[in-house]
Amino acid sequence: MILLTLSTVINDVTVEIQGEANDLDQIQETWETFVLTSYQVENGSKPGSTKDLRIQNEILTRQPIVEVP
Repeated sequence: MILLTLSTVINDVTVEIQGEANDLDQIQETWETFVLTSYQVENGSKPGSTKDLRIQNEILTRQPIVEVP
């Protein structure tokens, strides 16, 4: 089992998703939830298209990754 914590700060709001995963599919599902949630916090609404989520995914993956000791 893998314990996941995905976190970012958007407009002074911390968006954090925590979960457990047993395989890559579950990790992907958690990541997709994180992308959707961060989009909603940043834009105040649900995405209008999958293109919006692809753009949000690109934005999130450009941010530096911080390792937690």
